[in-house]
Amino acid sequence: MNSFRFRTIDAIIILILGEIVGAAFFAIARVQEETIGAFIATIPVPPALLFFVGVPVGALAALWAAYKVSGKLPFLPQIAKFVAVGVSNTAIDWGLLNLLLAPLGLGTTTFALAKGFSFAVATLNSFFWNKYWTFEKKQTAGAGREAALFYLFTAVGLGINVGAATLFKVLGPDTKFWAGILAPGFATLISAVWNFLSYKLVVFRKM
Repeated sequence: MNSFRFRTIDAIIILILGEIVGAAFFAIARVQEETIGAFIATIPVPPALLFFVGVPVGALAALWAAYKVSGKLPFLPQIAKFVAVGVSNTAIDWGLLNLLLAPLGLGTTTFALAKGFSFAVATLNSFFWNKYWTFEKKQTAGAGREAALFYLFTAVGLGINVGAATLFKVLGPDTKFWAGILAPGFATLISAVWNFLSYKLVVFRKM
């Protein structure tokens, strides 16, 4: 398979991921209406159009651009796909977290439980798209081993993500914006490095 050729399937997948991201962040903007929602309201574009059309189209353009320059940077398409999947994971993670925090409140215990649940759901999204799209491991042989390794390394990532998010939440101000956006944002950056290296070098390594 030519890793440097932008295929129709790549366009379809990135549009699907773009819709996931757009829907999740549309929900986040509704929950975070005092901050993010207020900012979105200043943009002269209807929120539904921005999230459900603008985000997928922007994602498609970004991936296409990554493929266009892949002759000089052959690793870029794979990183771009990993980032796209990662953004969709983050959107699912943060979207569920914010939707859960709205009725549950900002208590540290409920925050940790909600964060663990949202991260676990996002992990299912991560395994599917990273296996079959980012790292293109189509073989069914050894799938059980891959899944076991994936969840083992992701469990470590879960500990890093939830632990870091909870730590940042405790250290920061007791506000919905910090708990729902900034704390998980810092945690996502930290766990993303772990995830990419462990998936590429161990879990989906091509033999």
